[in-house]
Amino acid sequence: MVTSLGIDIIETARIKSAVERFGERFLRRILGVDELPIYQRRRDRYEFLAGRFAAKEAAVKALGKYLDRRPPFNAIQIVNDDRGQPRLVFPEKISGRLVGVRSLMSISHSRYNAVAIVIFEEV
Repeated sequence: MVTSLGIDIIETARIKSAVERFGERFLRRILGVDELPIYQRRRDRYEFLAGRFAAKEAAVKALGKYLDRRPPFNAIQIVNDDRGQPRLVFPEKISGRLVGVRSLMSISHSRYNAVAIVIFEEV
């Protein structure tokens, strides 16, 4: 049964502007330690980062039902599974509150926008 849902859309130009203005500091606020090397290898860095930003914002919205406080974006990581599908990885403090809950996520981006949806369901 679906228990919560989050969705977000962001303009890629806003992400590009933030990276150009704040550089590494902005990247470290958004990306976790496992995501930063992936970002650095990408040619489509701004689109990739916009997608991750939208996905994390959607995840935070969906987590609202389970958490009292908004976690920092860099605490939520998005990794691709063996088939290339993105999946959310949470620190123990968050995942401990999600026992019996599965997350589903989809990210899409173009040159101009990125959109993501996150669904939590009880299993």
